[in-house]
Amino acid sequence: MANKIIKGKQFTVLWHVDDIKISHVDTEIVTQVIDLMKEAYGKEAPLTISRVKVHKYLGMNIDYRQ
Repeated sequence: MANKIIKGKQFTVLWHVDDIKISHVDTEIVTQVIDLMKEAYGKEAPLTISRVKVHKYLGMNIDYRQ
C-alpha cells in the first residue's frame, strides 16, 4: 500500500501481484492515474478497469455506497 497527498486529499494505491486498487475523492485524479497506467502497462495486455461502488478485492467486499 502507498499513500500520497494530491490536491490536499489522500490518494491510495493497493496492490497484490497483478491486482491494483486506487482511490481518491476526485475522480479526475483517478482517471489521470489510470491513463498513465494504460500507457505504461496496457501495451502488453489491456487493463481491466472497474469503477463501481461495491468491489470484491482479494477476498474482501469493499462498499463505497455510503
